[in-house]
Amino acid sequence: MTTAAQAPASAPARPPAPTDRRTRALTRAVVVLCTAAITVEGFDLIVYGVAMPSMLADSKLGLDKSLAGTLGSLVYVGMLIGAIVCGPLADRLGRRRLVLASGVIFTLFTVGCVVAAEPWQFGLFRLLAGIGMGGVMPSCVALAKEYAPRGRSALVATIVLAGVPVGGVLAALTAAAWGDSLGWRGLFGVGAALSTLVFAGVYALLPDSRPGAADAPAPEATPSTASVGSPDSVGSPGTGGSLASGGPTAEAKNPSPARSVLSDGRARTTVLFVVANFAVLLAWYGLNTWLTQLMREMDYPLGSALQFTLVLNLGAVIGSFAIAAVADRIGPRFVTIGSAALSSVAVLGLSLGGNTVVVLCLTALAGVGAHSSLTVLNDWVASSYPASIRATALGYVSGFGRAGAIVAPLLGGWILTASLGPTTVFYVFAAAAALSAAALLAIPSRQA
Repeated sequence: MTTAAQAPASAPARPPAPTDRRTRALTRAVVVLCTAAITVEGFDLIVYGVAMPSMLADSKLGLDKSLAGTLGSLVYVGMLIGAIVCGPLADRLGRRRLVLASGVIFTLFTVGCVVAAEPWQFGLFRLLAGIGMGGVMPSCVALAKEYAPRGRSALVATIVLAGVPVGGVLAALTAAAWGDSLGWRGLFGVGAALSTLVFAGVYALLPDSRPGAADAPAPEATPSTASVGSPDSVGSPGTGGSLASGGPTAEAKNPSPARSVLSDGRARTTVLFVVANFAVLLAWYGLNTWLTQLMREMDYPLGSALQFTLVLNLGAVIGSFAIAAVADRIGPRFVTIGSAALSSVAVLGLSLGGNTVVVLCLTALAGVGAHSSLTVLNDWVASSYPASIRATALGYVSGFGRAGAIVAPLLGGWILTASLGPTTVFYVFAAAAALSAAALLAIPSRQA
């Protein structure tokens, strides 16, 4: 009689797979928590735009439009630093740690903005808060993508990054309902309180990467093996994505994630992704920083001007889900390009002003196009690099591209200070969105 010890050798035993219910619950928890983290970041980013009229009216603060633009840019300088530094750290130290550390940093320095007595103090705290904000996005996107079901990566990226305009909606609603009583300091205080609550929940509940996920190269590790425009050619780590041919050897030759995003024929694609991200971030954050003030200068009352920022972000939230569903079906390439082009046309229409209903519709379309191109672009980037350097690639593209967000508030302030009018500001933002579409068109299809 054959005993268990004498039984023929079989395949190595595997640990029991978690139940489908447990897997779905874990995925939902990761997506919800990452989205909440991005939402409070979005609130703290966009609240500056809705608070700007109150800040300009505060004689004790002593701001003019040019200085307001400069202060508005500092948070994006910080985000550039944070994204570049924290992306590689997330790949090495773990995404959960970086989400928490980054969240604590931007929450503490948002509190600093509340108590700032001088413009230079506000600017310094805004810069330091931006460093924390820049670390949250690449870590959250990379972590959520690891848990995304196969065939739903663009949708998951959209849900997570929808937190930015959801935060903008909350900021605009807060300013419209309580802005007069809260003042600009109170608006930043609300953001700090929301951030504290969310990151307490993240600390208690957010898991880290799946075991081994960060080490599993994606099948698109070399450009020659990439699927045309498919965000799902990798699948989620741990869900059966196959190893790229020669992956371990390639990783051995390129141990540094920073070098890997520019090796194996990836340099051109990485540079074009940065240019496209730069341009669409200029358009998106330019609108979120200046839209309320621009509409006031076009003779819309403050209440109506706040409505435009609200509609911009509502359009971004609602429209981006429809766009993501299309991207999951046909791939991100043409969806991202089309979204950037839509944004350019809609912003150009805003420069004409006119009937409030028509302008609100154009504002919603601008939000749909600009934010959708950002969210699907991030999924496109994440799907174009191996999992082991994915957060690095996202950090570099979003970090260097963040220069567009830095330039946007400055440009708006300079143009208005030069008395060139709000129409010129809209022309610049429309041109930026068009540049993003052109850069994306230049990306070789086999590498995306």
